[in-house]
Amino acid sequence: MNFWEAAFMAAMVTVTLIGFAANKILDVDFTVFFRRNWKSTKCRKMLAQRKGPWQGTTVQGEIRRAFDLVLLPLGKADKGLLPARMDRNFRRRMEGQIELLERRKLCREIRMTDIIPLPKNAFRHWSDDGREWRESVLQCSALERLLPKEGGRPVHTVYRKNARLRLLQSRHIRSCDRAGKQKSYYADKATINCPSCGAEVELRSQQTVCPYCGGVIQSDFYDWQTESFGMYEQMGANQEKALWLLAWGGILYVCLFLCLWLIQDAMISLAVGVGAAVLILAAVIAVSTITYGKQEKLEQEIVRYSENYLRSCISEALYPEGNHPDRMDYSVGTIRLKQVVNTEETTTITVQVYISETHLPQGRKPHTRKYKRTLVLQRARYPQRRKQDGKLFTERECPSCGANFVPDENHCCTFCGYSFRVDSAKWVVQTDRV
Repeated sequence: MNFWEAAFMAAMVTVTLIGFAANKILDVDFTVFFRRNWKSTKCRKMLAQRKGPWQGTTVQGEIRRAFDLVLLPLGKADKGLLPARMDRNFRRRMEGQIELLERRKLCREIRMTDIIPLPKNAFRHWSDDGREWRESVLQCSALERLLPKEGGRPVHTVYRKNARLRLLQSRHIRSCDRAGKQKSYYADKATINCPSCGAEVELRSQQTVCPYCGGVIQSDFYDWQTESFGMYEQMGANQEKALWLLAWGGILYVCLFLCLWLIQDAMISLAVGVGAAVLILAAVIAVSTITYGKQEKLEQEIVRYSENYLRSCISEALYPEGNHPDRMDYSVGTIRLKQVVNTEETTTITVQVYISETHLPQGRKPHTRKYKRTLVLQRARYPQRRKQDGKLFTERECPSCGANFVPDENHCCTFCGYSFRVDSAKWVVQTDRV
C-alpha cells in the first residue's frame, strides 16, 4: 500500500472507531447553543445584578457568608472588611493584593451566575494534622472586572464560562475532643442556648452577642479560619473526554498509518496497528497509576503529613515580607513529592511545586506568569514530641492569625487554636532551584 492509500485508510478507520467510542462516551448537549447560554446573555445577566450574586440562588447561608468574607474586601478594595480569622500567609497575600489595588485606584469585582455549589450544596469535610478542614467549590459562570474606584469603564475584564471558585477553611481540634475518626467535630456547635436568657443563638464568630439579652458568648475553637481562595476555569466532563478521545485518535492514526504503509497484508496491518495503539494507551495508564502510587507511598513516609500546611510553609518561604511592587496575587498550586529522606531527628523532602503569579503593572493590563520550582525542605521527624522553649504563659503574636494573647495550657492560641508545638513541624527551605 502506497503512502497516500495508507494515510486515507488509516484516517477512515480512525474516524470510524473514534466516532463509535464518542457515541458511547460523550453526552451530546445542545443547550449550549441556546440564547440563555450565550456569553453576551450571561454577561448582561451578571451586570444587571443589584442584590449580589446570591440573588435567586439556593446556596446555603453558611457557604454564602464564607465566600463573602473574601469577595467583599476585594470588591471594595478595603482591608478593613477582611475577617478576623484568617491564616497569616493568606492574610498577607490578601492585604498585598488590596494595597496594590488601592495604589492603582482600582477594585476587583467578581460576579457570578448559574451557581452550583459542590458537593451537593454543602462543605466537604476532612481532618488531618490536628485540624478540621472544610472546602466548598462553586461551579458557575463568572465575570471578573478591575474597576476604577471613582467610577468609569472597566480597566480589565475576564469572562469564564466554566469557572470554579474554591474556598478552604480550617479550625483547631482540641486534644480532649479527638475521639475517633470523625469528619466534623463541632457541627453541633453552630447553635447554642444563651447561658444568660436561654434563647437559641447562632454562633457566627469567636465572640457572639445574644440578640435577646445582650449577653456576650465566647465560642473558642468553634469558628472557621479562612486558609485560601482561588478562581480558575475548568473544562466540562464532555470536553475532557473529547480531548482524551482526540489524543488516543492521534496515537491510533499514527500506528495504523505506519502499519498499513509498511505491512503489505491489510488485515494484518490493521490488527497490528490497533493492537499497538491499545498497548500504548495501556502503558500511559500504567505510568499514571504508578506515579500516583509513588506519591501516596512518599506521603506515608512523612509523619503527620499535611499538604495544606506544607503549601503554607512554601508560600511563606517564597514570598517573605515586602511585596513585589507590581505583583497582585500569587499561589502555590500542585505539589509533587520527589524524594523523602528520614533520619532519627529530621525529615528532608524534595518537592516540585507549580507557582502562579499575577502582575498588575501601572497603566497596563494584568498578566499571569506560571512556572515550576524544585525545593528541598526539612523539619523535625516527630514534631509532636518537641516542646516549645521559653515560658508558657507569655503574651506573644500568633503565627497563624496574628493576634496577641497568652497561650492556653495546651500551648494553643486562645483565639484561633493554633498549636505552638508545631513550630518544630515547620518546613524550612534548604535549597531552591527554579
